[in-house]
Amino acid sequence: MASTVPYDAYDNDVDNNPFSEPSEENLGVAVANNEEAGAVVDTGAPAMAGTPKDLSANVNADSQSLPDFLPERKSKKYHIVAKITGLERTGSLTARKESPTIIFDVSTNLPTFRKSQHKNVKKTYDEFQALFNYLSSAVPETFVCALPPPSTSFGINNNEDMQKTLKNFSKWIDKVCNDPLLIVNEELAYFIESDFNTYTPMSKAKQPASGLRRKTMKQLPPPYDEVVELAEFRPLVKSIYIICQEVQNKLLRMSKARKQLSQEENAFGQNFHNLSVDDERHSKLYRRFGKVITAVGDIDSVMATFEMATLYDDLKWIVQDSYIVKETLTNRHFLMKELLQAQQNTKMKQDSARRLRAKRDISPLKVDDAIRQLKLATKSEHELTVKLQRVTHNMLIEKQNWMDSLVDSLASTVKEYTLKKIEYERKKLTLLERVRSDVRNVDTQGGLSRLGREQLVSSPTLNPSQSAIQGDSWTADRRASHCIENTEFDITIPHLTHSPEPSPDTQDLYTGPIDARQAATILGTSTF
Repeated sequence: MASTVPYDAYDNDVDNNPFSEPSEENLGVAVANNEEAGAVVDTGAPAMAGTPKDLSANVNADSQSLPDFLPERKSKKYHIVAKITGLERTGSLTARKESPTIIFDVSTNLPTFRKSQHKNVKKTYDEFQALFNYLSSAVPETFVCALPPPSTSFGINNNEDMQKTLKNFSKWIDKVCNDPLLIVNEELAYFIESDFNTYTPMSKAKQPASGLRRKTMKQLPPPYDEVVELAEFRPLVKSIYIICQEVQNKLLRMSKARKQLSQEENAFGQNFHNLSVDDERHSKLYRRFGKVITAVGDIDSVMATFEMATLYDDLKWIVQDSYIVKETLTNRHFLMKELLQAQQNTKMKQDSARRLRAKRDISPLKVDDAIRQLKLATKSEHELTVKLQRVTHNMLIEKQNWMDSLVDSLASTVKEYTLKKIEYERKKLTLLERVRSDVRNVDTQGGLSRLGREQLVSSPTLNPSQSAIQGDSWTADRRASHCIENTEFDITIPHLTHSPEPSPDTQDLYTGPIDARQAATILGTSTF
C-alpha cells in the first residue's frame, strides 16, 4: 500500500519536506492523494498488496521499458562459450563417484576475464557446487539450473556413465553461459581463472531467510501478487516437483521388482538346464531352452539398470531443478513482504513528521532527525521497489524458458528410454526365436500348428520363411529389415556364437521351384 503523501528522496527536498510551508500546488496534490486513498479504502481492496502500486502497469508495459530494469538483456555485446572436453575420476571409490573432475575449454570477450581463451580448465564437482550455491543466492532475479548428479545409475566403470555425465554437464554449462545475468557476475571469472581445487567464492551471499526462520515464513500465507503469471507459476512448479517424486518412487520399486524377476528367470533357466540329465530324449531342447531363459533374465537385469539410468536419473535432476525454481519464487514473496514493511515504515515516518510539525515548539534537532529518518525510509522503499520490478520482469522471461527446457528434457528422456526399450525387447525376441525350431521338432506331427493340416507331409527341417530372419510362413509375417540377427547374449547359448549357416537343403529350396505361398510372399514384399 503506497503512502498518502509520496516522498521522493531524489527530487527537490523542499517540495516533499513536511516542515515546509504548504503551497497551492502541493495542497492540491495532497487533496487528490487523500481522495484517491479514500477511494481505495472504500472499494475494499486488500491491504496486503505485495507489490508496488504501479507494478502491474510496469509489468504490462511495452518492451521499451525492459532495458530500464534489465540492461543486461538488451546488450548482446558480451558472450562466453564453454565446451566440455573430458571427465576424470580419481581417488577412493567414494571420491570417484561423488566428486569427479570436469575438464573444459572457455572462450569469452567479457572484461572481467584476464584473457579470452582458457584451455583445459579443471574443476571438481565440489567447486561447481560452491559456484552454484553462490549464484543461486547472489542473483535472485533468475532461475539458476540445478547441478546434474556426479554419477549415473550405469555405474562409474563404463562408458555409458561417462557419456551421460558429460552430456548433463554440457547442458548445465550451456544454460549458465546463455543467461545474461549470470555471465556478467564477477564470480564466474574467479571460478574459471582460479587454480584447480582451490576455488572458494570471493563474495559472500546468503538467502533472505534460512533454517527454521525460512520454514516459519513459508507457513504464512503469501502476499497478494498482481502478476497473475507468477502467482500461478509457483503452484504449477510445486505440483511438478511432487509428481516427479512420486514417479521416482514407483520407478524405484519397479526396478527392484524387475531385478528380482531376472534372478528368478536365471534360476528357472538353470532348472530347465538340469532337466537335460534326466530326460535323454529332449535333452537338447531342455539345455538350449534353459540357456535362452537365463539370457532373457540377463536382459531383464540390463533393462532394470537402464530404466534407472534414463528415467530415474533424469527425473531426479528435474526434481532438484523444480525445487530451486520453487524456492526462487518463494524468495520473491519474501521480497514482497519486505517491501510491504518498508512502505509501512515510510508511512509511519511521514505521520511522525506531521505530528512533529503540528507542535508549537519544535526542536531543530528533532526536525533534522525526522527528516533524516524519512529520507532513509523512502530511499529503502525506492530500492526495494526497483529490485522487485527487476525480479518480476526477469522471472516472466525465465518462466517461459524454463517451461520450454522442461518439455525438451522430458521429451528427450522418453525418447531415449523408448529406443532402448525397443532395442532390448528385440534382442529378447531374437533369443527366444533361437529355440523355435527345437520346440517344433520335439513333436514330429507339428503340435498345435498342424491343426487342420493333417494331410500335409511334415518336414524335419524348417522352410526358409520360417527362419529367425525371414519370419513365420504360417502367420504370413515377414521380419523387418532392421531386425536384430545377433546379440551379445548369444555367447551364453551353445552353438550360437556365430550366425547359423543355411543347410544344403535350404539352399536348394531357394533356387528350386516355389509354391504359391512363397511366390505371393516374394511378390508382396517391397524391393525398393
